[in-house]
Amino acid sequence: MQFLSDLFGVRRYPIVETDEIYPLYFLDNLAAGRGSVLSETLRFNHVLDAGKLYNGLTRLIQYGDWRKLGGRLRMRSDGLLEIHVPREFTEDRPAIQFTTQVFDIAIEDHKLGSQLPKAADGPSLQPGPRTLDNFNPIPNRPDTLQDYIYSDRPILRLHVTSFTNSTVVTLIWPHAVAGGLGVKEIISAWSKALQNDGDMPALLGARKDVLDGVGTDIDNPPPYYLGQSEIKGWGFAKLALRLLWSVFRHPEVESRAICLPRQFVSQLRETSMRELHSVQKGDDAPFLSEGDVLEAWASRFVAQARGEERPALIVTSLDITSRLDAPWETGGVYVQNTAGCVFTSVDADVLLRRPLGELAHVLRLSIQKSATDEQIRAQLRIFRTLGHKKSIPLYGDPDSHLMSFSNWTKFNISNAADFSPAILPTSLTGSGTPIGKPVYIHCQALGENRYLRNCFNITGKDWEGNYWITAFLYPEDWTKLEEYMEQTCQRIREPTK
Repeated sequence: MQFLSDLFGVRRYPIVETDEIYPLYFLDNLAAGRGSVLSETLRFNHVLDAGKLYNGLTRLIQYGDWRKLGGRLRMRSDGLLEIHVPREFTEDRPAIQFTTQVFDIAIEDHKLGSQLPKAADGPSLQPGPRTLDNFNPIPNRPDTLQDYIYSDRPILRLHVTSFTNSTVVTLIWPHAVAGGLGVKEIISAWSKALQNDGDMPALLGARKDVLDGVGTDIDNPPPYYLGQSEIKGWGFAKLALRLLWSVFRHPEVESRAICLPRQFVSQLRETSMRELHSVQKGDDAPFLSEGDVLEAWASRFVAQARGEERPALIVTSLDITSRLDAPWETGGVYVQNTAGCVFTSVDADVLLRRPLGELAHVLRLSIQKSATDEQIRAQLRIFRTLGHKKSIPLYGDPDSHLMSFSNWTKFNISNAADFSPAILPTSLTGSGTPIGKPVYIHCQALGENRYLRNCFNITGKDWEGNYWITAFLYPEDWTKLEEYMEQTCQRIREPTK
């Protein structure tokens, strides 16, 4: 790729010798994520001062090692990424890239703004993040890793769209710098920086990876428990060919937002627990989280929509910070990639026909096996061998439906954000809306990726407890999903037999 770029006259931005260099780490450089650019969008039912938002974020970036996030992505000669930070932020080389857009109308009066997702009385499908791209076009938006390494653009891009009664805030950053937990910490620290006397947290691990030594030969972790079921050789070829065939048959993938009310999710979990308890026949019902049940519910839908009697391989991202016995420091926050993977194989009978509680229990057991300190270390050892070119290996049946999930609920970004210091005095507060809190959030990977399908990002709960999910499915799937949601409503309302 570098040879082709040089051949056609596209060259990396020249190195500025006076820049301060910060490292990125092995999880940041994994091929699975480092090429992506992420965008987090928050809607507020208040009019926020865009200048205060910008000044608050700039203040944070100028505090201690938070300077790292004011740098520029650079690629070393060995292909690994690092961050080069200007010794001094200037108008020509700012800490963040900042743009605004102002509409002198209410958001409900804007043709596309009025379509932004909002909670309904029951489960609902709503326009997805791509709709917001048309409503909220961001000039010179970075979509790929190349947009960073071939320019001098800052890591963070802030875009604020203002209406007379609402504000939409979008933060863009490369996945190589942070994932879901990282952006939560950025938004939380930014909220504190908005208060002039706010106590901003230190940025930890900015110069040395807290995971140094974890998953190394010295660490000597046990074997990865799924090692014998790695899909490789002809099995991997079959899986890859099936994916390519699906791209050929369904080149278009559509994203939409799914809103599931608090009561719906609660009843779905209670029903699943009853189903599982009746099967287990024990005194102690196994634990199922709402996330387990939502993942099972969505997985079953995909399998039914595809109409094929096949098993599933479900890949779920796993935050390791609370599960790994690493030398985590206190007194600050970490902003780096800290996610592993859970691989769950489900046979066709459980996937399609057995009670949903059983499917959720299979997912729960898989997490329990994968999320131990020893198994996380074993997986990190595998990840260390991948470098920045090799894809993460898959484990399971090569004839499977392939699905992926990420769940950011525990990061609680809605609660982490408190932009109340930036509310304009003349702003009218929406009835029942928490001061300075977002009423809607979504995250998306920018740019085009035709292979992104059967994917679900559980963004989390809003302030009313409703779950928001962004899904990437075939265009014809959405009518089926509406029917599936209605069938689920009828099932969970039935009296216990």
